[in-house]
Parts: sequence; C-alpha cells; structure tokens
Amino acid sequence: MDIHQLRSWIFELYEPLEDQRQYIVFDRERGNLLVDAPVFGERPLRLIRGVGGATVLLITSAARGADAARYRDALGLQVAAHAADASSVPGGADVVVNDGDLLRADARVHRVGANGDGATVVLLRKAGGVLFCGDLDLASDAARDLTKLSFSSVLSSGRAPIWDAGRDSVLLLQRELPAPKKRFGIFLQAPWDRAYRGRLQDQMTASPLVPQEETTPREAGMGPSTLIAADTVRDKVERAKRPVPATPRVAAAAVTGTAPSAKAGRPRNFAEDWQAPATASPPTTRANAPRDIQPPSEPVTGRTGAFRPVPFGAEVPKLAVEAIAGLPGVEHRWGGIDLATDGSEVAFAWDRSGGFEIYSTPITGDRIFQLTDAGARSVWPRWSPDGRTIAFLRDSDGSEQFGIWTVDREGEHERELVPAAGGTRRDLCWSADGRTIACVSGHGGAFGIDLVDADSGSVRRLTEGTTDARPRFSPDGRWIVFDGNRSERREDVDLFLVPFAGGAPVALDTRGGLAGESFDARFSPDGQQIAFTTNVRGRREIAVATLDGTAVRTLEFLTENPFEEWGSRWRPDQRGVIYLHEQDAAVAVHRAFTVSHAATPVSDLPGLNDWPQVGPDSEIIVSTFSSARRPTDIWVRDPHGVEIRALTDSLSSASAPVDPAVFVEPRHVRYDSGGRQIPALLYLPHAEVALGDPPAAVLYIHGGPADRHDRGWDPVPQVLANHGFVVLAPNVRGSTGYGREFQEANRSDWGGADLADVIAGAGWLTTEGIADAAHLGICGASYGGYLTLLALGRHPGVFAAGASAAGIVSLETLYRTTRGDGRAYLDREIGPLTGNEPRYRAASPITYAAQITAPLLILHGAHDPIVPKSEAEQLVAALHRSGTPHEYHEYPDEGHRPTKTVDRIDELRRVTEWFERH
Repeated sequence: MDIHQLRSWIFELYEPLEDQRQYIVFDRERGNLLVDAPVFGERPLRLIRGVGGATVLLITSAARGADAARYRDALGLQVAAHAADASSVPGGADVVVNDGDLLRADARVHRVGANGDGATVVLLRKAGGVLFCGDLDLASDAARDLTKLSFSSVLSSGRAPIWDAGRDSVLLLQRELPAPKKRFGIFLQAPWDRAYRGRLQDQMTASPLVPQEETTPREAGMGPSTLIAADTVRDKVERAKRPVPATPRVAAAAVTGTAPSAKAGRPRNFAEDWQAPATASPPTTRANAPRDIQPPSEPVTGRTGAFRPVPFGAEVPKLAVEAIAGLPGVEHRWGGIDLATDGSEVAFAWDRSGGFEIYSTPITGDRIFQLTDAGARSVWPRWSPDGRTIAFLRDSDGSEQFGIWTVDREGEHERELVPAAGGTRRDLCWSADGRTIACVSGHGGAFGIDLVDADSGSVRRLTEGTTDARPRFSPDGRWIVFDGNRSERREDVDLFLVPFAGGAPVALDTRGGLAGESFDARFSPDGQQIAFTTNVRGRREIAVATLDGTAVRTLEFLTENPFEEWGSRWRPDQRGVIYLHEQDAAVAVHRAFTVSHAATPVSDLPGLNDWPQVGPDSEIIVSTFSSARRPTDIWVRDPHGVEIRALTDSLSSASAPVDPAVFVEPRHVRYDSGGRQIPALLYLPHAEVALGDPPAAVLYIHGGPADRHDRGWDPVPQVLANHGFVVLAPNVRGSTGYGREFQEANRSDWGGADLADVIAGAGWLTTEGIADAAHLGICGASYGGYLTLLALGRHPGVFAAGASAAGIVSLETLYRTTRGDGRAYLDREIGPLTGNEPRYRAASPITYAAQITAPLLILHGAHDPIVPKSEAEQLVAALHRSGTPHEYHEYPDEGHRPTKTVDRIDELRRVTEWFERH
C-alpha cells in the first residue's frame, strides 16, 4: 500500500512519549478519533491540541481507563470502551461497544482474547483495512484471533507500524511461519525519472497540463493530448468518490456531544454501507487555477466581457462570513517563523485557537506542539542557539505594549523576562552564545536597541536612535549591525555597526552618497561579509558588502533584473543567500551564489512566500506560504525534493471544512491613471452569485502606504466575492513591489495622485463594463481607511457606500497623538508638521467630512496606538453635524487591527452587511 497516503490521514503520537505510539484518525465530518492516549500529562495534552484535538477517545484495554477519564475532563471529548472495559473508566464510558459493533461508519470494533487477557482492536475501512491493536501483544495467544480479519497494515502501541501486513504477518510474529531469508539489494532510481518529473513540474507551474476533476477518467488513461504527473494520476484513479451523508449514527452523537439515542440504533456494518462518509483525505497535489487550464474565450482587452464573472459549474455555496474570515493562519506580519539552529524544528505563531499562540513542529513527520495557551497575542518566536528555549513577544488587547517571554521546547515552563509595561518592542535576536537577546524598544517616542540578559532579564540600552531597527549579532558576538536614520535627509536609511560592549555606532558606506535605503543586514557565517537590501539603484535588491574592520572594502549586487528582491538569509556554507523575489504581486523564494551570481527560484508556487529560512545543510528551505485559496501555512522544500510540502494545514484546521475551489483567484491587471499604469488585483465573483449584470463592486484599499495587495490569502476580497461583489484591490502610487520611484511617488502628496489612482480605478471598472457605476463601494483600513474617507469626501458622487477601519481622519491631530515611530513616518512621508500645517489640513479627510453623503461605516480599536480612536470620534461628530447616515463600532479589546478571530469575523461581517444593505 501507499505509506504516504496512509500518513496523510493518520497522525502518530509517540515521540518523545516514552516510545509509545497512539494514533489520531483525522475526519472532518465526524471529528477526529483518538485510539488510546499516552500517560496523562501536560505535554501529551498540548500535543493532542496542537494537531487538531479529538472528539472520541477509544481505549483498547482496561489499563487505559483512568487516564481516559482525565483526558475527558481536560479535552472535553467522549470516551468509548468495550463493554468488558467500560467499568475501568471512572464515571463510566460515554459510548459502550461490543464485538462487531461500529464505533463510526468506517471503524469496526473487535474483541480478542478472554479471561483477563482480552483487548479491543479497531479495523478502519481504508486502503485495504488498517488494524489498530493498541496494547495487544501481537505475539500473544490472544492475537491469534486477528488472523480471521482482513487488513493491509497493523498499527500498535508497542511496536513500529507494519506496512503491507496481513494474516502471514501475524503468524510470523507468533512463530508459526518460518522467518524469511534476509535479502539485500540496492535500488537505484532510473536516471531519467527525476529529470522527467522535474520537467513536468516546471511545466505544471503555469501551463494547462493538469486536468480538471471532471475530465479525470480520460486524462488518467494518459491519452495523447494530456501530460500529467504519475502521482497525480494515481491519486485521481485510486481516490474513492466523494461520499454522501448517511443516516444518523451513534458516532454522530459522540462527535456532537449529545447522548446516543436508543431508537437510532447503530449504523450498518461499513461493508453494507459504502455510501457512509469516509475519512477525508487532504489533496496531495495542487491543481493550477481554472484560468490557467481554461483559457478565456474572448479577448483580454476592451469592453468584450473578458473581465466578466464566469460560471462555477456547480451550485456555489454562499458561505457564512465566519467560514472564511474565521480560517486560522500562521502569523507572518509580527515576526513570522524561526527555524532551530539544527534545522530540526520550526517555531511559529498560529491562531487556530482564536488568538495567536506559540507552536512548534519538526520538519519531518506530522507532529505539531502547542507551547503556550495564554489567551493573549504571542508572536515573534525565536529559538535560542541551543534549541532549548524560544523567546517571544506578548501583549494584550492589541496595545502593542509587548513584554519579552520565554518558553521551553516542551511547553512546560513559561517565564516573563521583561515586563510589557511602557514598552513597544520588536525585532528579537539571540546572541550566538545564548546569553543575550537584542530587541528594538520604544521609549519616549524614540526607538533604539536594548540588550536583555537571558538569565536575569536585566536591560541595557545600546543605542539612542529614533528609528533603529533589525539588530543582528556578528558570529563572534562583538558587533551588532542594525539600520536606521541619522542623516539630515529623513528618507535615507543606513547600516550601522555598534560594539556589543557599547559605544558610538559607526555608519557603513553602502550607498556611495546616493539617496535611498540600506536595511535588513545579516552577517555571513564567518563574520567577514554582510548581505542586505538596498534600493539605491531604483529597486529593492540584494547586495553583499565585504568588511575590513568597520569599513566596507567591496560591494556587489547579486542580481540584475527589474523586479524587487529583499529579505536575504545566508546559506551556512556561505556560498550564497536565499531571498524573496516579487513579480506582479506574487512573491517567491530565490537563491543566488556570491561568486557566480547565478540565481534560481527554489520555492515559487504562485502566491506569497515570506520569512524564508535555510537549514544547516544549506539546502532545506522553510518559509511561510499562502495563496488566494489557502491561508498562511509553513512549507518546506527538502534537499532533493521536486516540490514543496506543507507542515501545517490551516484550511483543514477550520471548525467547518471549506472547499478551496469556492474561493476566487485574482487577476493582476493594470489601468490608466493620468497617463500612468496602475497595477491592481481583480477578484471576479462566480457568475452564480454575482450581484447584477454588471455586478456591484467594492474598491479595497490597502494600508501603509508602503504596503501592497499581493496574491496571498486575504479573507476580505474572498468574503465580498462570495457574496457577489467584484473587488478591485489597487496598488496605488506609494505601494511597494513596483520599484522605488513608484513607492515614493506620493511622498509629500498624500491625497493627491494616490487618490486619483483610486478614482481612476472606479472609472476603469465602469468603463470596461466590469461593474455597475451606480453600485460602487469603497473600503480600507489604516491608510486604506484614510483614502476611503478622502474619496467619499472629495468625490461624493462616485461611491454608494463606504467602510473605514482604523482610518486617519486628521493628519494634524494624528501627528500629535500617534506613537513616536508613527510621527517619524509622517515626517518622512509628508514632512514635519511645523511649517506644513496647510499641507496637512488640505490632505486630511476631516476637511471634507461635511461633503460626505454616502452611508459610512466606521470601525476602530479602543487601544489603537498608531491611529488613536480620537480620530474616529472626531469624524463621528462631524457626520452627526452633517446628518450623513453612518454607524460607528468600537472594539474594546483591540488595537490598530483585530488580533482575535472573533473580532476579525465581526469586522468583516459588518462591512459585508453594510455593502449589501447600501
């Protein structure tokens, strides 16, 4: 049988639990089934919670009864036991089964042995039958009864899994058959096999080679017009048809928590009930987007319907907002992920429990460990050099007042190293000896570098900058490199070296006197070079500087292309770096060598890759990845692999399964604004749910402005598209990803050309016949809320409704009330307030609030440190005076943006309902 297919839906719990193996059988429809459980303890609890929990725990022997009751109390699951073992569970078993009964439609219980030597086994209908033996000794007399059953694999607590098992396997263990002679052989992969598959994978990235589900039978036969990878054929040919729900059963009661009904009875034996839902198996391949497989039948330009909604081909479910906005995801904005020094385990923050907690997962196997459970935002995990401790940041109520905490890799002991009171911290980094943690800390409006003793928690201020960021230690621990602004030009950013012992920072000449930014530097493994990002040549790109003491001896740029690149990480062998490469709103991981400058992609599935990490072998690549149809997860590329694989599965971790095909893939388009082409992502709803012909549309404006819309996961356009709206997400002037000139095109011009780009986007939608001019909405958060308010006030006839979250209302009051780094950002983008008051007023939405006529929804967090809620309050007062229809909702436990899943859902539900109403 296919071992990897089996492992895709069975999770093995054993390491490091005393070499005992228990198993979780994943099932989206009924909930997960846990077969036995380790000795009760905190680590097993965290491990079980981390991999998705369980709804039913089946014990296979009376010895497991006491621990089963403790798991029931701790996890809220139900305990199932054979009638002979039910009395061993304190308080009794919730579900009692007898020999031959079905615990679920795909799980049949058998009892073997007697007279105190009895044990329960479970036969699961999958891949020829998988037999779970629990504590049963397969060499005992009781195990002889197993020869009556048909199965293909045996999984037990006391020994390694037996693949391709059967009656003969049991007889061998009982020494009733002679042991086979040992044979030795060397298996070599055919020379052409890997190259052939590699060519197919290259072609599958962006050409119509992978067939759609409905054409599978023909393509699976390898017809002359079809190319398809062999593993995809096997998956499609061997996969069972999608089941339909069967009649109520006892298992359903165990999942939902209701008491079993005597009238319902047990479900039929699964051999007689093949239509019963089976265990859901996650897909092992990723199909290309429909637009790549089915080319449009009309030209791609002009008013010909090229951008009109297309049929889904089946009934499109209109999903509840929480089904999309409530999907968990690995955190990728507040510190991302971190790979342990030995390359064995990844630490990350994940919100699958409703808020961000710290988790870890090995890069081999399927285990996920939840290390914290504080109910407060925990982010920015960083492994200590010895791999025993993870440092991280934690705040409450979205305040961004972060304390520094540590947790051991077992998740047993947490410690508050530096209290949160009065501190805004980020950019954690360990010294090579593990004694010191560097971080950026804000005090009195200035952001400098602090050094924290990892034992005592004592803090020493190292730099007194205003915008210092991203400190990194040299390998010998003598120096720290960081970036910041210490020149008269606020737009310039330089790299600095500062001694660990303290002293004046020394600027590194990485710009050659040119205007621009050099930032995000990292020392090479030998400490003689630094790799960093710079934009002095007009785009963000990777450069390498060779050091001579505190001076730059040579400077080289690694690539020559028109696309933006940043985020370099050294290979441990020092032969090159990995980095991020952005093109048309998609971000991939690339690799470049320092001598040859040869550059190649290493992880380039269409979507958003971020936080790349490289293993100690210089070949293993780990990063976060998301796409328009998949939330952010951790993905790894093995040294000799032909494709990357996911270590976490946020889509499957949802409380209710969602078919990713329901989501829409955006098109990267460009439209004219004053003679300039403005890039944007266009989300078209499925034709079956589109609101009108042409449909209603929403312009969705990003924050920043030095940010952008990308091809990664974003629930906002997906919810709106699922409810029938066209969504245009423009990357207006000021956005990143399209070169330095474009990014700086709105400096000292907020509310000028960038606002014109928004209005031009609305005009393009209607001129091209994509959307109905009478039914346009606009929304955004932070700077996106700012442009939303300006568009409604200065162009009141364009939009029928608007929604602003954490939006800037008055640039003057914002300058006086925001945090220090926010004030420094305004200095750079607009100029100091003093002497520029007229410019600030002319660019402020409050100046035009009386002209807003469209219904407006205003949302804000009570603890917002970037755009204080006083901004929203003065807008609400102005709308009261003008009589404009509006609603205001404040989130009492949130900051600049929602950190809790429940608030994220609520915010998007309010926005969606607002546009549906108006």
